[in-house]
Order: sequence, then structure tokens, then C-alpha cells
Amino acid sequence: MGMLKCMRRLNFAVAAVLSVASPSDAQRVPGRDLLHYPLGTLAEAPALALDSGDGFQNPAAIQLPSGARFRGTAIGLNTGSDRGVSAQLASVAVALPGQFTVGLSTAHASINAIGRTVGDPQPIGPDVAYNTFVVSLTGSRRTRRHLTSGVAVRYRSGQADEVRGSTFGLDGGIVAERLFGYDVRLGVTSYLWSPGSEGSEDAAFSAALDAKVIGGDSTQQARAGYGYTVADGAAGGHYVFISGRLSRWIARVGVARADAFGHHETTVRLGLGVRYARYTVGLSREESAGGFDPTYQVVLSGIF
Repeated sequence: MGMLKCMRRLNFAVAAVLSVASPSDAQRVPGRDLLHYPLGTLAEAPALALDSGDGFQNPAAIQLPSGARFRGTAIGLNTGSDRGVSAQLASVAVALPGQFTVGLSTAHASINAIGRTVGDPQPIGPDVAYNTFVVSLTGSRRTRRHLTSGVAVRYRSGQADEVRGSTFGLDGGIVAERLFGYDVRLGVTSYLWSPGSEGSEDAAFSAALDAKVIGGDSTQQARAGYGYTVADGAAGGHYVFISGRLSRWIARVGVARADAFGHHETTVRLGLGVRYARYTVGLSREESAGGFDPTYQVVLSGIF
């Protein structure tokens, strides 16, 4: 079983290296597929990933609430040993006059322990490196009472064995609340879009809507929503979810249906969080198709 898992990771990396090195995709930066995982979400739709406040999926989500001056967020994601993908995200956000918030985040994702082989499955020499690193400078502003817009300038680098590359990106997003006078939220965003890349980068575009189903204020309510993402590879698809909050506790469950490399995959996402004083701590779990281990994500965020 251990050898089979190793070979799975090796085949994945070899395919990635070949795709990077092919003449038709000579400008593709390695590691983009490592960011298909929902990094920065607590079982949320990407366009409404508001619990962590890092702005990685939607730049508008970095906006600090009134009265807050600073937010720090740390996130860790792990897919288990069969796929060997791990990712980390750290961000800080600072409030400025005029309803502005600016932030800086770094994200790193990699596949661990890919053995190098020649002719037989016994690994030789150093492991094959496959990773990507993203730095984002993000800004947002509450332009109207219930509308927040944001933009992120990103630099992404990637490595697949000896193949390296880098690219710049520009993303924008909005979060609208209290639509039509009701407790309805709408999020729209782009994700890792590189202007002028001519198809060398797989950008994603997401929209999500949720509404209060029952409850009083924001600390005691249940919501239901739907999200849709358009993207190449394994990131696109539909997401239906319900969430609830009772005092300090946040719970969320959703079903995602994605078109992954010509196949339909349906997975379940679960999220549980607690808000205590200035802090939010959360854990999410996503089932994986094809018999792979689940994906887990841990979120820690503090507002001061």
C-alpha cells in the first residue's frame, strides 16, 4: 500500500512536469493545480469565504468590521498521505481611514516525498520538488453601506523538479449584503487570474448567494446558499450548502459537484468553528472522490 501511494504521487508529478515542459504550454507556471483545494475556506463557497477574513479566495472578504484595527489569520490544509498535498496560508489585515482595509498574505502548497525513480519503483537521489508560492497584496473598501469591493495583486512562483516559473495576477471581488432589503448576501470574485497570460494560467470565476432561513440576529440563525465556479481542471462546479450559528458556535455542511478532468465528482464538506472573544477557530473536512483520504483544514483568526 505504501508503494502504491508513492507511485500515485510520482505519476502525478511526472504528468505535471511533462505538461509544464510541453511546447504548447511553455509559459505555464508549475503548481497551479495545488491551489484547486479550497484553501482559506471553512466549508464555505469561495466567493463567500468570510469566516477567516484572509481575502485569498475573494479580496473583498478581507474587509475589517467597524471598530476593528487589525486581523491576523493562519491556516493549514492537508490531504493525507495518499496524495501528500499540504498547504499553508498566513495573512494580516489593517484598517485605514475611509473604510479601507489593506492586507498582505502568503500561501504555500506542495506535494511531499515524491521519490525519484529510473526504470524501477525504487527511489534514487533527492525527492522531486513540486510546489507553488503566492504573495498577495490586497485592498478593500466598503463603498456603500452594504457593498464591499476588493482587489488583490498577486505574485506566484512554482517549481516542478528543475522547471521553475513565475507570474503576476490581478483579482477582484465584491460582497453585497442586505440585497433587496432582505438578509441575503452575494459574493462574486475571480481567483488567480493573470492578465495577458493567453491561457497559460487557469483562472477561476466564482459567484455565491446565501440567505437567512430562520433566526434573529447574526449570532442565532440558519442560512442556505448556492455557489458556482467556472474554471479549468478540478476547481469548477456547483456547491449547495447550509450553515448555522448559535452564540459562539458555527456549523456548516455542503455538497460539491465538480467536473474534474472530464469526470463528475460529488463530495461532502463539513465545517465547525467557534468564536470566542476576539478569536475564531475552525476545522473543515472534505470527502475525496476515488477513495483518497479526506482533506482537512484548520483555521485560526484573531481581530484586535
